[in-house]
Amino acid sequence: MSRRVAILLSVALLVVIFVVIGGIKAKQIGFMMDSGAAFAQPPETVSVSLAQQQTWPNTLSAVGSLEAWQGLTITAEVDGRIAKIHFDSGQQVKAGDLLIEQEAGNEKALLRASLARLDLAKSSIKRLHSLRDKQSVSQSALDEAAQLLDSTQAEVDNLNITLAKKRIVAPFDGRLGIRKVYLGQDLPIGTEVVTLQSIEQLRVNFRIPQQWFNKVKTGYSVVVATQQNDNVKGEIIATAAEINNQTRNLHVQAKIDNSLHTLLPGMSVGLEVTLPEEQDVLVIPNTAILYAPYGDTVFVIEKGEQGKADTVRQQFVKLGNSRGDFVAVAEGLETGQQVVSAGAFKLFNGMSVVISDKPEPARSLNPQPTDS
Repeated sequence: MSRRVAILLSVALLVVIFVVIGGIKAKQIGFMMDSGAAFAQPPETVSVSLAQQQTWPNTLSAVGSLEAWQGLTITAEVDGRIAKIHFDSGQQVKAGDLLIEQEAGNEKALLRASLARLDLAKSSIKRLHSLRDKQSVSQSALDEAAQLLDSTQAEVDNLNITLAKKRIVAPFDGRLGIRKVYLGQDLPIGTEVVTLQSIEQLRVNFRIPQQWFNKVKTGYSVVVATQQNDNVKGEIIATAAEINNQTRNLHVQAKIDNSLHTLLPGMSVGLEVTLPEEQDVLVIPNTAILYAPYGDTVFVIEKGEQGKADTVRQQFVKLGNSRGDFVAVAEGLETGQQVVSAGAFKLFNGMSVVISDKPEPARSLNPQPTDS
């Protein structure tokens, strides 16, 4: 056999091999395509809830700042060295409780001298009055004695006032802050001693947009949320007489009870003002919402035809306020529609689903979380 014939036979054999392999692969690919076309993804199990109507209180949310019902910084009214300190930092005190005594030896000595002169002036004017009745003394002498009595009495009064100021007392019931002075320290006039706050009741200062100014009135209820997850109730006591010309907000003030001392002045708190008119809203569980920058969506259950599984349709919605475990839907849903409330993250539009027979968790407008 010539070399040329051998080459042709080899080429023919290779062609036969490629044709056989190509046919096998073509049959395999065709089988896979047919299997893929016939494959149906199993339905996903989901929990559902109904879009339902609820009546919610009409509320306005705001952020406020707490202020003591009465609060001040106690300062020294006269110069003097601290002789005694009668309080501890953070102590509860009553009105009139003695806090600081300043040294007052000089003033007490001067008072004794002034009291002696006062007694002498009183005796002198009494004697002159008796002599005046006998026409034995002039009116000018009597006038001079009366003037001396008045000036001496003024000296006594001034020293008594100074001595009273050297005994620094609490002007009202409340809780003291951190002590800022020490025993033996010289206190110039105006030196800060300690803060005093009356916190049995607190004021809440907050601001609302100008378009709400005619809806918020004194006497309306407010609820303040604490860091301990407690809700403290109160009421509005005043509104400002003008709108701030820079922020266009109205200053509103409310009072709340703080007898449990769960709040302190200066804290920032969230609050809700309850308006008289209630509102009817369409609500769904907040777990049903898929939040996204391009728009919020939910998956709505579409009932399948006879013998076919239910499917889901992704629906854009416009949301309103949220309250507890629910969120209000302003647009996109109707009352009675079923929405996926658990498992929505694993769905896509048109997917088959099976509704779970497990009971839905209890939901509330005012959930009360508990420590685990």
